Amino acid sequence: MVESSLIKRILQDIKEIPPLPEVATRVLQLTNDPEVSAAELNQVISRDEALTANVLKLCNSAYYGLPRVISSVSQAIMYLGFQTVRNMVLSSAVNQVFIKHDLSIYNYRKNGISDHSFAVAVACQTIARKLRPGLSDTAFTSGLLHDVGKIILGKYLRENDQVLQQRSASPIVTRALELEFFGMDHAQVGSHIADNWNFPQELTLAIGFHHNPDEAKGRPLLAVITYLADIVCLRLGVGLNNPGIHPPISDYCFEATGYSDDTIDELCKEVQEALQATTKSSDH
Repeated sequence: MVESSLIKRILQDIKEIPPLPEVATRVLQLTNDPEVSAAELNQVISRDEALTANVLKLCNSAYYGLPRVISSVSQAIMYLGFQTVRNMVLSSAVNQVFIKHDLSIYNYRKNGISDHSFAVAVACQTIARKLRPGLSDTAFTSGLLHDVGKIILGKYLRENDQVLQQRSASPIVTRALELEFFGMDHAQVGSHIADNWNFPQELTLAIGFHHNPDEAKGRPLLAVITYLADIVCLRLGVGLNNPGIHPPISDYCFEATGYSDDTIDELCKEVQEALQATTKSSDH
């Protein structure tokens, strides 16, 4: 039985988890404003040297295939547009949050949660562009933050490592074990975090139901996209200590997305190629 005091501590921790770095929050606000100028966006991003370096590195990867080397944020905005640069900034900011936490208990290698989350973001965007292109930027955010709840639960799992070992034969924490031990899983905790950060409901639901999208209120497509993208990246083994996880895909997901057993392998290949391109420097 779950102790009510433990749940209270978890919920309190959720309220105290710091929001995304200020520069990322500001960029999100600016890119949602139709009146904002490229110069304003450039000014905010350029104040952060590490962020600027990460944006330029990604800009010059083969993934974007730009005809010239990008050497400034203003050039990046001109060539790639507000929303793409926004996604780059968000990736860098989320990486700063994730990198501080040891989540090996979830089968992630060092910095694996960052790699996995970015991969799911790319997969979400790939799927969304086919199913509903207007959703692709929100889908990227959903993929990036789908496992954010593991930051909170990971701390308590490490504190109770011996108890967990008695309950489970596997050293890897599963969602079933989370539900048994905490009375909630990392997806539910993630939705509380998203709500605390004032994210839109569609995004909060996608994070909260990325394992069971058929149970989300209104069954939003974003939740299904995030679910499928996560499974694809688990099958690819991105960020995992022990790859080879091959979770089944629900009939509901196939119905909602139009994918089938025959086309999932092709999707996996497409996502893997996209990820390889993000780490490969452009030849231009």
